[in-house]
Amino acid sequence: MRFRSLTIDELKELETEFKQFLIINQLYNEEWIEMNQKDVEKANALVDLFSDQVLEKVYSKIEFLEKRDKYTFSVFTVTKTDIETITIQSKNQSIELETNAQIETALNQHLNKLEIYCGTKRLVKDKCDEVFDLIKEGCSISTFDVWHSFSSFLDQIKKQ
Repeated sequence: MRFRSLTIDELKELETEFKQFLIINQLYNEEWIEMNQKDVEKANALVDLFSDQVLEKVYSKIEFLEKRDKYTFSVFTVTKTDIETITIQSKNQSIELETNAQIETALNQHLNKLEIYCGTKRLVKDKCDEVFDLIKEGCSISTFDVWHSFSSFLDQIKKQ
């Protein structure tokens, strides 16, 4: 298995697609029910294969991720060849960075109490595998707007 098995709730959401997947693999309702009863291992292997196909498609489309904890905020942009990151870290435990409001306040009022890092890393693995690893580490999907706002903010700082 390359990624992870989809949860029962995720599979329910993709019921039509899963049925099509089973039909492509020449398994119809009766055969699927029988396989689930008599060869659970083989049925689970098919679910794993379907999960990998779905997640590969999802991960290949992700361009932006972010990770937040109490004192650190990171935003990533992921291409087929690189990961670029902007990380803001509080040097003071009274300045938290978990919410948008906290981050905005910190950047506008406590810039001297923050460390800001930027970097680019060449992908070592396939983009989908890198995205999966970042999600396992606690990242969530982000947007161009989040990336752009931090990137623009850094550009303004550099000009000063």
